Amino acid sequence: MRKVAAIFSALVLCAFDLVAQIDSTKLKELDARLERYFSVLEAEPVQVKNHECDALIEAASDNDLRQRIALRVYDHYRKSSLMGDEAVAIHLIDKWFSSGEISMGSDKDLLDAKLFAEFNRQSLIGMRAPQAMLYNPYGESVTIPVIQGEAKDTRYQVLYFYDTDCAKCKLESPMLRSLLDDKNYPVDVTAVYVGRDEDRWKLWRESTFTVKSSAVRVFHLWDPEDSSGYQMMYGVTSTPKMFLIDPEGTIVGRGLDTDALERLLDICLAPKDYVYGGKESEELFDKLFSVYGMTVSPADVAEVASLLEGHSLSRGDTISFKRLEGDLLYYLVSKRGEGFKEGTSSFIKDYILSRADIWNTSDDSLKVVGMASMMDGLLSKAPVGARIPKTSIKGWNKMRRKGGYFFFSTEGCPVCAAEKEAADSLNLSFLGIDMTSLEGESPGLARKMLDFFDLSSLPYIIETGRRGVIKRRYISLVEHLLFLGEKD
Repeated sequence: MRKVAAIFSALVLCAFDLVAQIDSTKLKELDARLERYFSVLEAEPVQVKNHECDALIEAASDNDLRQRIALRVYDHYRKSSLMGDEAVAIHLIDKWFSSGEISMGSDKDLLDAKLFAEFNRQSLIGMRAPQAMLYNPYGESVTIPVIQGEAKDTRYQVLYFYDTDCAKCKLESPMLRSLLDDKNYPVDVTAVYVGRDEDRWKLWRESTFTVKSSAVRVFHLWDPEDSSGYQMMYGVTSTPKMFLIDPEGTIVGRGLDTDALERLLDICLAPKDYVYGGKESEELFDKLFSVYGMTVSPADVAEVASLLEGHSLSRGDTISFKRLEGDLLYYLVSKRGEGFKEGTSSFIKDYILSRADIWNTSDDSLKVVGMASMMDGLLSKAPVGARIPKTSIKGWNKMRRKGGYFFFSTEGCPVCAAEKEAADSLNLSFLGIDMTSLEGESPGLARKMLDFFDLSSLPYIIETGRRGVIKRRYISLVEHLLFLGEKD
């Protein structure tokens, strides 16, 4: 505020100079200094602006000069395009003009100022949105702001007042509809028709404002008898009029057009620096998958993913959808076993790579889409139905012809050792390929195996039919033994 104080002092000196003789040159100089003063105060909160403006007005001892400064400051903040500045104008009306301490110039001007204050003081930035009872197209009463269901803790609400005969509304409404469809914001829109023509209202709902985004919920309301008093609550003296209300019911945007709404929503809904795959999410998925017993099938993975979607995106909550499904991806990447792996392949295609409309930020690309693409590449190797290649590995081609189990492992791997013990317990005949030895003896052949199979995590066990056609992959024999034990 040091810079503000310096300009304030200069204005005071200018005011004292003007006391003796107010001429057009000095008034022009005062207006110029006031403009610089407004510029310096621009980024300050309303409380600071109120205090500084009061101090400035009080510094002028000459009544004419004080009136000029007060009216100039009031005019600036009433007409300011900066959201929230109207609160300063209302403060000036209450403190200086309504009290009669400073004259507005005429009774008409004072009445106009008082009406402005009364029609705006209940819906200022930072205030709790006032409640009013309106009616939906079926005649049912609905209280605005509309907050319904479990999404009430996460969704922002756009409150849009319009008239079907309003020229500006005819331009703004299609722009707002296009924004909501294009950006897929998880918001509720309460569209309030200020007119009384039910047929025009119905036509507008069905033709002009048909929002198609699955993330947006639209509520159509009106008050044909003007009994709710919403006009004064929200200062609806003209249309269109648009507000943004946060999930707690606080007004965070007013006097918005579509462009301003987009900028504000982009800020409010910007993804936080979310860390996927945390301990809490791991515990959650452990519990979810535990209901399927010792073995998990691809259908089980699909069911969990669908359950998460039903609790998020199906209710218009894109942010929760991304966090839940992103956590599920990280969980699945860490899991072994045929059911998890095959389920992961379908999950990635259905919920991530095919949903570019949802995973559309740089953070999504870095943390989720990138990992999903990498896993999709690995899981696409040697799919079921493909035929494994011929190799020079001893016993490979014979096993390939008749069909059987191929067991890729590495030295010192405890999981590999456990899987081999399980194979012995099941009396399975399999061909073991030690990748550590193969890389030392034949790097080229080892590279061929890595190119064809997903050997990112060992052991890797596949079952083939005749002529090397892959029947199953990512098999866990330990899991199979546990399943047999569970059945017994």
